Amino acid sequence: MVNGSRRWIQIPGFSLQMSEFTKIPFVIWLASYIHIHYGERELLVQGFLKPIAVCGSLAFLVLCEPDYGTSFLMMAVLLTVLFLSGARIRHVLTFIFVGGATFLGLIALSSNRLNRVMAFFSVEECRFDVSYQLWQGMLCFASGGLWGNGIGLGRQKLFYLPEAHTDFIFPVIGEELGGIFSLMIIFAFLLFAFVALGALQRKTDLFIRALGFGAVLTITFQALINIGVVTGCLPTKGIALPFISYGGSNLITMYALVGLIVNCLKSEKLEERTDHTGYTKAVSLDWLT
Repeated sequence: MVNGSRRWIQIPGFSLQMSEFTKIPFVIWLASYIHIHYGERELLVQGFLKPIAVCGSLAFLVLCEPDYGTSFLMMAVLLTVLFLSGARIRHVLTFIFVGGATFLGLIALSSNRLNRVMAFFSVEECRFDVSYQLWQGMLCFASGGLWGNGIGLGRQKLFYLPEAHTDFIFPVIGEELGGIFSLMIIFAFLLFAFVALGALQRKTDLFIRALGFGAVLTITFQALINIGVVTGCLPTKGIALPFISYGGSNLITMYALVGLIVNCLKSEKLEERTDHTGYTKAVSLDWLT
């Protein structure tokens, strides 16, 4: 138990955060299911509810730790990949409405998380209590300005900003390297998604394409959620910034996902053996290329 959650398996010398490693089999299974059942993609049960049930069960186990952020991330990736692979938009929108209402209900049942959401709308009034961490993060950006105070010269990380080396490392970057460098990091993640999705769009093998989409969206969505949280655009939730936050489990997972993406972009063997009749009916991302 750490900070009210059971997310780690302790091993002598280090610990593993298992919810991070679930992202890898999550995207692989989803891509495999879409590849096998592509002809049933528009059906409610086989094309939508079954993958929702399987992946949702995995997300529910993560939710029980509790880890609301990672479970939300997994469901967001699931819905987006299903939509890009040809699922009916009305099925996706209906689930977003029902799932969103359920998620809000679970938050309402947890006093700690409900207080975080309520404090999100009144950060300054709660800056000495629930919103203390977010307020200190905002002070980082205010202190750093456009050009920053210099590497190692940030003051908020010195006992003022909790989790400055993990979930809230982005404000420390803003304080020491400035707003311009922070914007460059955001641009780098968006450029990564833009280039990778554009390249994957040209792949004709459905498994390769769906696997690549899942990996790219997992990295990108996690980065956007983290940045949204630490800048006050989203309610406070602990989730790591890919490739930057301290933590071996997250770093290994992110690099494993990058490895999947690289292999998807290089792989041509499956494309030569697979019949893709009707594949162009999936949602097109030609505007990316």
